[in-house]
Amino acid sequence: MPGSSPAPVADPRPGLAAPPVTRALLEDGSLALSVEAAAWDAVASWVPRVPAREPAPGEARAWIRVGAGAPAFELPAAPAAMELYGVRGWTAGGAVVLADGHRRIGARVELESRRAEVRVDTAGPAPDAHDVFAVFTIAAGLLLARLGRALLHAAAVVAPDGGAWLLPGSSFSGKSTTCITLIRAGWNYLCDDHVVLGRGAGGELRAEGWPRPFGLDRGYALGASEGVRGRVEPHLFGPGAWQRSAPVAGVLVPRVEAGQPTTVTPVHPAASLAQLLRQSPFMVSDPAAAPGVLALLEMVAKRPSYELRLGFDSYCNPERLQLALRAATVA
Repeated sequence: MPGSSPAPVADPRPGLAAPPVTRALLEDGSLALSVEAAAWDAVASWVPRVPAREPAPGEARAWIRVGAGAPAFELPAAPAAMELYGVRGWTAGGAVVLADGHRRIGARVELESRRAEVRVDTAGPAPDAHDVFAVFTIAAGLLLARLGRALLHAAAVVAPDGGAWLLPGSSFSGKSTTCITLIRAGWNYLCDDHVVLGRGAGGELRAEGWPRPFGLDRGYALGASEGVRGRVEPHLFGPGAWQRSAPVAGVLVPRVEAGQPTTVTPVHPAASLAQLLRQSPFMVSDPAAAPGVLALLEMVAKRPSYELRLGFDSYCNPERLQLALRAATVA
């Protein structure tokens, strides 16, 4: 599992600021991030824990550039086109403008040039962590769509045969718990929150993970849910390990039903697509990129799809969960 990206170190020479932190966010380097040193602490929690490297010259085709300072982007008078947590977004003249309610963080995403400028006010209290997460998630989702990719709110695990199973779902739907239990059973994992969908060199559908610490119920180790989550390092639950990408095998739509036995039932492609669309809403603000995103999601929905109803019998029980999944995923 890759470790956290190191914080920048200030330049000891008077009058010289530390250089920006630059990261390639995708395996092929096509999306990159550059953060002024003064803004790093405010945004580092969003940065995926992928291997730290700078993109090669000409490799990055889309950029998120982050500067320290109060956002000064002009907000359109029209109603917002989107909202995530406390952040709203407006479309204006080929761009999307993002702002939190306190104007502590904001962004302007230029769609055609595939450039996002983010400003973070570091002079006072740090911006709300949810607002930071929302601004960067929306900006990344829009830029990825312009690269022919799709950002999906989902977990992803890799079955023993090497295929990635996507678990789209909202918070508390059982994504992280399912991942941790399967990691204990020896399955690899991509992430528990953000999956990037795209096509491989041969046109095959692939999923790439943006790993971060998992949110797991604090009672998991004792086999009893407490309803309160804490952050854990997923690699500590191995033998399963992190891998960056894998071909997409199918979809598991998790749903917690503690009082019922764990079951896996087929889902119609139309229902699977509806679930995927709910977890990838960014395309509605960019009609030019929407057809490409929709095509990717339709490809995923046509793969085997199942509803995974998670009963208490499989909670913290790798053997029981694998037994329920075996007929669907490793037959």
